[in-house]
Amino acid sequence: MSRLRIRTDGTGFTVLLGFLAALPALSIDINIPAALVIQQELATTATAAGLTLTLFMVGFACGQFGAGAASDRWGRRPVLVTGLSVYIVAALGCAFSPTAEALIGWRLIQGLAAGSCAVIAFAMIRDLFEGDVARSKRSYVAVVFSLAPMLAPTIGAGILGLAGWRPIFTAMMAGGMALLLVVVFGVDETRPSLDDRPQLAFHRAYLAVLSDGRFAALVVINALSYGALFAYIAGSALVLMGTFQLSAQGYAAFFACMPAALTVGAWTSGRCAKAGVGSATLLWVGLGLAALTATAMSILAANGSMALWLLVPLLLVNMFCRGLVSPNAQHLALEPMRHHAGTAAGVLGVVQMLVGALASLIVAVLVVRIGPLGMTGTMAGLAVLSFGLWVWLNVGPGLERKREAGPLEPVRAE
Repeated sequence: MSRLRIRTDGTGFTVLLGFLAALPALSIDINIPAALVIQQELATTATAAGLTLTLFMVGFACGQFGAGAASDRWGRRPVLVTGLSVYIVAALGCAFSPTAEALIGWRLIQGLAAGSCAVIAFAMIRDLFEGDVARSKRSYVAVVFSLAPMLAPTIGAGILGLAGWRPIFTAMMAGGMALLLVVVFGVDETRPSLDDRPQLAFHRAYLAVLSDGRFAALVVINALSYGALFAYIAGSALVLMGTFQLSAQGYAAFFACMPAALTVGAWTSGRCAKAGVGSATLLWVGLGLAALTATAMSILAANGSMALWLLVPLLLVNMFCRGLVSPNAQHLALEPMRHHAGTAAGVLGVVQMLVGALASLIVAVLVVRIGPLGMTGTMAGLAVLSFGLWVWLNVGPGLERKREAGPLEPVRAE
């Protein structure tokens, strides 16, 4: 493998990977302040405006699923360059969309491209780093990733106030161009070199990673933990503004604290990795404490004794735990997948998105019927399931992969 022109052990490479991983979240959050303006200026319905987000998410899922396996076959760099190029074109298409239908179509394409870039970032970490170094890198990438929900809406609101909604997509295009230039001139191929350069069959690559029971269990553990986070995101406005009567400004300030807690959790994971604290230890702490705090919130909500001063610290601890869990669950899942890192990262991303979407749907239905318990109960159910599966994986028989086990072998196309 040729030497990277950007030092892989430097902060610059970590920031680059963080931006690539955060590209979907940035592309969603920066546009949130403009939703109503887009609906008015394109003379469309709230449903059609909502489809710009929904179809972006569909594209995001499909992009991860396809690009991961494609990068295992043809290399990370070609897929990443293609994804960024398509992202730039799609952002330009969004900026000049004359109708809501055109905007929806371009957002779908933009989601496909953003998803392909995100999955490559996590595959590149697996290509280049091993052990605690890899885990530390994932943690610090997660720190950059977690900043997106805090910064992007403010940037989007600023652009909207100065120039309207279309320049928001122009800014996305400019960001995509900057990333593309860095990748083209600063990053070489990272996919492991194989002596006979086998061509991988997509379906067999997915079967190879999914047939590993420990990997599949870790994918579900991570997705359930992610689903608990999405349950909060889906229900927070209804609970905080509806039940606790927070103002829009108060809710915005409260909501910004949660990504901050995620960021601190991810940063702590990175520091622990450098100190030699194992991923399994951090997962015991993160998953167990997340289940405990979510259960406590549910008990308070069920008893009608929930108060904002109790909810805030419990939620902050819960979000901190997600920051601990995410990089370590990813690390344990991807570490054995040297020759299928892209495929495995794609599976991780798609499954967690599906569970997140399902959690959002459950909360949307339950909060209307049972109030705050709909959010906290869903969080608790998912967090307890995640912790329970982790306990079974480590205490139960049959799935524990020995630390010294090597990576899965590459699968040849037939």
